[in-house]
Amino acid sequence: MNYNEVFAKRIRELRESKGLGVRQLAAELNIGHSSLSQYENCKRVPDIITAKLFADYFGVTTDYLIGLTDEK
Repeated sequence: MNYNEVFAKRIRELRESKGLGVRQLAAELNIGHSSLSQYENCKRVPDIITAKLFADYFGVTTDYLIGLTDEK
């Protein structure tokens, strides 16, 4: 699995664990829902600022999001 696939999987898992829909999370992060959907489906790679936005929102590290560690 590559970093983008790990990111996609973990973002989806984190979103679902909070009971959030794609549109709801996108609104909370002030990003487009289509962008979030593309991140979750490996069709788009987030820039570093967006990756940090996800990490901060979910209280995890960017290393966790891309699979460098399994420790949140």
